[in-house]
Formats: sequence, structure tokens, C-alpha cells
Amino acid sequence: MRAFAGIGLVVTAEVIAAAGMVAARRLQRRDSTLSSAAEDMLVDSPLTLTTALELEPADAVLPATDRSRPIPAQLLQDLRSDPLLGLADVRLVQHLQTTGAGLPERSQAGSSYQGLNRQVAQHAAAEPVPAARLTWLTMRLELPGSPRRAWADRAAGPMLARGGGLEGARRTLDKAARTASAQLAVAGYRTTTLTEADYQPGFRTGLADAAATTEPEGLVTAPGGVLVGIDPAHRPVVLGLFRRRGLSAAVIGGRYLAEILALRGAAVGARVIVETARPDEWDPVLLHSGLDPARLVVQPAARPTAPAAWPKPTAATPLLVLRDCGARPPYAAVPRGAWTAVVTVLPYLDPRSAGYLKDADLVGLQRMSREEAAMVRHLLGLSDKETTAVADLPAPMALWRSRDRTTRYCELAATHWEETLIGRPTR
Repeated sequence: MRAFAGIGLVVTAEVIAAAGMVAARRLQRRDSTLSSAAEDMLVDSPLTLTTALELEPADAVLPATDRSRPIPAQLLQDLRSDPLLGLADVRLVQHLQTTGAGLPERSQAGSSYQGLNRQVAQHAAAEPVPAARLTWLTMRLELPGSPRRAWADRAAGPMLARGGGLEGARRTLDKAARTASAQLAVAGYRTTTLTEADYQPGFRTGLADAAATTEPEGLVTAPGGVLVGIDPAHRPVVLGLFRRRGLSAAVIGGRYLAEILALRGAAVGARVIVETARPDEWDPVLLHSGLDPARLVVQPAARPTAPAAWPKPTAATPLLVLRDCGARPPYAAVPRGAWTAVVTVLPYLDPRSAGYLKDADLVGLQRMSREEAAMVRHLLGLSDKETTAVADLPAPMALWRSRDRTTRYCELAATHWEETLIGRPTR
């Protein structure tokens, strides 16, 4: 198997090297839990070139509603029938992980992490939100000499027109990826072309379930994430904290909101680092949450580091770094990267910390003074109504705003277990 860096192409060809077939067989063993259709798409004939695009709704960080964004029904058919591409197959592969996978079934507080997401969803009369839902668009090209001769002959012309050989095949799939990305952008999707490194520790990303389809109809594409509460219309509010690009968030609020984020982040499988200047106040979570040092650590301010034994963050086991270090957090080399969210919690807005809000992909606001609200309005471009509302929010409420200016009001909807563990909502 060979990957072309930056364009996510996987080659399995006898004519390249014997080592390529060994790599292909290793990939197939890693991916044994894929549905047969998905496996056929990703690891098939000895002369195949495949590329994969990861699809993400443009509002994945803070979905405006709980509805799934449709993928254009004609997209797959247009890609298959385009004679200038000569593709052998185009499919959608979806990876799904439910909340609570791999977590302790019961905490010392007598409740279940597996049930936490479900209990919050019950407030919204909605289905529980999955911890992760990844959707990939995969495209396959048959190379000359393939036993699928008709498909290889169909691809020969487009490949030859782009230089011939593997380079022509690479350029053909690159053209297909750009064509698909442009059409998906119109439909409200961002795309990322996967590389071989994105497949580790297995092509299925370690998620609980995977399936493939040749048609987009009926496919749920709303992203998974942290179910943080419900809006005034009783719809679920989901934060897409964990993404392939990484995420930076800032919260003006109390420790209570930070603890809610820690517990619900853990409930979607995240490992949690709490960097704090007040470690004693985090003792209830540290001692009674049921999370051992393999899932939760509390560290001194300015020294947040992932324990050496922790694995690299993945879609199935992301990393949440909570910086609870006062209104002016000290500089620290915070862990960053794919599937990592860094959330800076500010008790109030100090003008010297305004950059945290300005640079954040996601901002959370609890009740604040009218003077602070005026500063936040200038930084984030809040409307008059939002500026007035944020100064009068009740303790269980927060206003969330993404970089693309999507705004959601949210009641934290604490469960009985959360109230037992960390008390009633405070600001």
C-alpha cells in the first residue's frame, strides 16, 4: 500500500512492490468490523486506487438546528457517470460511535455514563446524540491490468489524458475530489481529503460501527458531539468540540459550567485534562466521578500535559483540555492538534484576555455585567437583543456562538446525577 501525501490516495498494486500487498492485507485485518460493502470499497482488487473525503457540515461546531443536512442525491450519480473521471465506484461510508463506549458503567455517585447522554436528550424529547458520526465519500479507480477489465478500460482515457500511469491516475482522482468538494460546498459541507496517517490505528478509526451505501437518501449527516443542553424551543444543543482540525473555545462563566463540560466530554469518550489554579475545588469531580487517571487528570496552572501513557487523540478517544486559570490565564504550551479541544474558562472578561474570545472557534457566555456585555458585543458582533439578554441569563443558561456567528441559547439541563456530584447550577 502506498499513500500520496496530501491527497489521500491508497494504492494496492502487484507491480509496485511485494511490501504493498503486505500493507494491504494488514489494512484489511485492521478493518475486520466494517460491513462487507464498506470493506469491498476500501480494500478490493490488487490494482486499485482509492481516495476518501471526510464530509463535515459547515455548522458542525454549533449546528443551528438538530436536523440533518442532506447530501445532494445527484452527486454520487454524476461522479459515477462522468466520462472524464472514469470512476469504478463511488460510495458513502459512515462511522458511528455511541456515547459512553469504553467508560465505567457506574460511577461512585451511582449513575451511568452510558445513560448521561440519554437523560439529557429526554429533556429535549430527542434521540441521544452519538459521540461521533464521521461520513466519508470514497471514490475508486481501476488501474490497467485489473481483473475488472471494463472499469479499467473506462479509466484508461482519463488517466492517459492526465499523463498516464500512476501519476495520471492520481491526477484523475484529485480532479474527482475537487469536483465533489465544490458540489458539497454549495450544499453546505466542508471536506477534508484523508491521508494514510488518518487511517491509523485502523481504517475504521476505532469507532464502534461502520456501514457503506451507494445512495445518500436516508443517511443521517448531523455530526455527533457533546450534548450540552436544550434551547428555549426544547431542541438539543450539540457542541462539535472534537474535529480533525482541532478546536479552541472560550467560556465566560463559572466552574459549574466547566465541570459540566468535563463530565459530558468524558461521556463521549474524551480524556480530560483540567488545568486549574484551584485544584481543591475540583476534588468532587476527581474523587467521585468514577473516572480514573486514564481518563481524567487535574494539573497545576501553566503545566498542562497529557500523561505519557495516554494514547494519541483519535475520533474515538479525543482530548479535552479545560483551562480554569482565572481571568488572565498564564501562558502554557497546551496540547493541540486533531481531535483535541482546548476550552479556556474565564470567570469574567478582563480586557487583556479579550484575544481568547476573538480567536476562538466557539464562545460560551453565562450571565455577566452590562459593562462586560458591551465589551463582548464589540468583540463578537452581538446584536442589541443578544447583548441585553446575556446580562440577564439565569444561572442554568448559556449563550453559545460559533465563529460563523451561529448563536444558540442553551439550558444546561443538569441530570440528577450531575446535581448530586457538583450541586445545583451556579454562576
